[in-house]
Amino acid sequence: MEAKGVKFELVLIVIAMAMGVLVLSSSLVEGAFGIQLNPCTLPQCIAECKKALHEKFLSATCASGPQGKFCICL
Repeated sequence: MEAKGVKFELVLIVIAMAMGVLVLSSSLVEGAFGIQLNPCTLPQCIAECKKALHEKFLSATCASGPQGKFCICL
């Protein structure tokens, strides 16, 4: 009998932790992505990032990679 009670308590703890993570971390999610622009100019990069991200736009920069220059949006 005690094993069932312990399992139930563990399940409740795991569910509570998962719900807490989902609620608290939803506003902390950030990410970056790249747009292929060759040649990449900063004004063009900023415009493309703003078009893709709208009000979530934070910053943009040009970077060089193995396939040429590309734009990184935050």
